[in-house]
Amino acid sequence: MVSLTRVEKHAVPRAARGAVVLLVALSVWPAAAQPAAPTAEQQNELELIALARARTALLERISALPVAQGVTLGDRVLRDVELDRALRLWGRTRPREGNARHYSDAVCEVDVRALPADLLEELLRLRAEYPAAFPDELDAAQLKRAARDWPILWATGRAALDRVTRAGPTRGWEDVSAAGAELARAAATADAFGALLAEAGRLKVTSARRLREFLDSSPEVRAAVQAEMQRAARAKADFAADQVAVVEVRIDLRELLRILTRVHQEHYRGQDFAAADFRQMTLLAGRDELVATGLAAPPSATGGRGRYEPIEFNAPAWAATSLSAVGRYEPAADEPADAAAQAAAARLDGIDQLNRQVAALVIQPPVTLAEYLGYHQDLKDDVALFLSGARVVGAPETTSNGGVEVRVELPLRRLWEIVRRNMKLEEVELPASAPAAPAERTTP
Repeated sequence: MVSLTRVEKHAVPRAARGAVVLLVALSVWPAAAQPAAPTAEQQNELELIALARARTALLERISALPVAQGVTLGDRVLRDVELDRALRLWGRTRPREGNARHYSDAVCEVDVRALPADLLEELLRLRAEYPAAFPDELDAAQLKRAARDWPILWATGRAALDRVTRAGPTRGWEDVSAAGAELARAAATADAFGALLAEAGRLKVTSARRLREFLDSSPEVRAAVQAEMQRAARAKADFAADQVAVVEVRIDLRELLRILTRVHQEHYRGQDFAAADFRQMTLLAGRDELVATGLAAPPSATGGRGRYEPIEFNAPAWAATSLSAVGRYEPAADEPADAAAQAAAARLDGIDQLNRQVAALVIQPPVTLAEYLGYHQDLKDDVALFLSGARVVGAPETTSNGGVEVRVELPLRRLWEIVRRNMKLEEVELPASAPAAPAERTTP
């Protein structure tokens, strides 16, 4: 099935048809029924889910960043399991940018961003911690060169009240089957124990040797240590709102010492490690326990209720594009220097320019958005809220006369969803010449 936005035509004199027909039709169509306003608790829930989805989208954009000619982070770097996990944990801590936007149709949007300097700093730290995960050609100098061309990355997460139900601790998982959630938990647990063994391997046994060398001494030693750690470690699972199962595992270093001593006695056949070395290891560690985190998403086939995205035949071309503007602010001669306040003022000027561009968008020829809102005053607040989500996509620049310029950008898809709310929507059979429907999705 496809969604077809339709404007009903009314009987008018033939000479008056054309622009008048559409304006009349747009103006007289009754407003669509709006869902009940969410409660404060539901708003908080929507914000959590939208933030989680924004972080997931941001990580996808990070993975696509170029690090060399024709090579992205996902191509060469994030294939390493430990490095991918570490960068995902970093991405899942990105804070919300600005306020959450709660629209009158019970949809919530939340933005997150990653600055090139922050991402570069994290990658350099990870390169020092996981040197084997980075190809030789991706040294610190090459990463710094690549980062000069990285844009400010933005991502928007969205949650709608009609897609959220009360599901106890598993909010955001309403459309995943119980089997899918269990598979995700099991995969995250396995990932967490793999990360815990890798974390243990980094412990210094002596000033020159790490525990990794003992674990690699034979398959029997590694398997025995891993099995004992799985029995002794404490695991805690959480089903995060972005449909990622997160499992945290912990093991006390004294328990690890007992495990290593027993495995050394029963399975070790080398000469490089003595049982006393592991007691030295606990002193060098400087901590009482090891902690590791595993992540996993449910298989795509385990969605509890599949959904198809609608195909719109007559959405305007601008709905899939973005608008941009350069906001400017000229400080007064006696105004104290405040870079942050001046950049914020320049952003507001950019939003004002975007507002004028939005007003001139054609809904259906020849009706512009400004004319359409004249007949649908109930949409004005949502359009203003939409404009407040304009993104700063470049560092503020100082002009020759001391002013400040800021480039802002605004994706238009949400604007079209606001506008079409008061139009009549029809579902029709997909014509044979139309493209195939998108694959079924398991996430709302």
